[in-house]
Amino acid sequence: MFTSMQAQMSNVALESRYEINDSAAGSVKLEFDNQNFLRNNEYFHDHATGYTLFGTLLQTKLSYQPSEHWKLTTGIFLRRDFGSNGFYQVQPMLSLKYQHKGISFVVGNLEGNFNHRLLEPLYNYERFLTNNQETGLQFRVDRKKIWSDTWINWEVMQYNRSNYQEQFSAGNHTQITLLQHAKHELKVIAQGLIAHKGGQIDIDTSAMASKLSTAVGLEYVWHTSSFIKEIKTQHYLLYSSFLNAAKNDPYHQGNAYYATIGLNTKYDVGFNMSFWQGNRFQTSHGGDLFQSLSSDYTQRRTSDNNRSLLFVRLFYQKKLAKDIYMDIRFEPYYDLNHSFLEYAYSFYLTYKKDFVLFNEKNHPKK
Repeated sequence: MFTSMQAQMSNVALESRYEINDSAAGSVKLEFDNQNFLRNNEYFHDHATGYTLFGTLLQTKLSYQPSEHWKLTTGIFLRRDFGSNGFYQVQPMLSLKYQHKGISFVVGNLEGNFNHRLLEPLYNYERFLTNNQETGLQFRVDRKKIWSDTWINWEVMQYNRSNYQEQFSAGNHTQITLLQHAKHELKVIAQGLIAHKGGQIDIDTSAMASKLSTAVGLEYVWHTSSFIKEIKTQHYLLYSSFLNAAKNDPYHQGNAYYATIGLNTKYDVGFNMSFWQGNRFQTSHGGDLFQSLSSDYTQRRTSDNNRSLLFVRLFYQKKLAKDIYMDIRFEPYYDLNHSFLEYAYSFYLTYKKDFVLFNEKNHPKK
């Protein structure tokens, strides 16, 4: 069963982590993480163009846990888009993770994307499909009263006389629990992401650019034992800044208000409603609909300084078998300023499984 709704809905089954278990010390495992996806955006207006993502992702990993606190993982990541020849993306994976008493550190391939649990205005959820792999450093705290994820994702490496700039992003998401008991939870949340383009050894003459986006807010959850399992509401204030912008840049700074309310039922069906009010808000990695500048996919770039949107999200998320999860989503939205309705829908079928190939405990040295 899916747990822990995020701002929109639960993405827990789509998260991919390098799990470390005390009992697995000395073991070698073969691990599979497969997501089959269909994402269709039925968007026809100027701000965001519709398109379809349809295919499969596969991470095949070989891991070794030499002790209770360390894990080394290597493998390969594949993305296959249906209707194309061969693989769209083939990437090697290599990661080293340390974990002890709720503290973890990762170097190499990160526990990225949905694992950061950022708001969609700061981090487009479709990057899970289009930019799945993140590499760099990551530090996480996962304890009773605090959950925090800090990372740097090195996105483009440049070399001497490269004709392009280096690119990286860095972020933090921290949740502090103020109140927690059987029926009620109250948390304060802070999120931030900065993206940078620059470098000193390239021959690209473009100016350096840095974009900052932040969000602070409160989350309240009411747990029930009826047909409705839980009701959650979140309220955020957001800020964006183009740190190297020209004085006449209309999006040098922006702000927004984001409110959501949602519920989960015991029959794995959920509902969520969100309101977005953005003013000159523009981020580097955020969802297209939340931005004041139109999507890269549009035929011509347009701007909409004030974005006022109402989202309704319906979802069915169910564990079908021991290692198989299904996720169906229908997500219409209404543009309050321009009075039109559009929608998107998606389907995910996830398979996660690991197999122990060898365990040193069962083969003691002679």
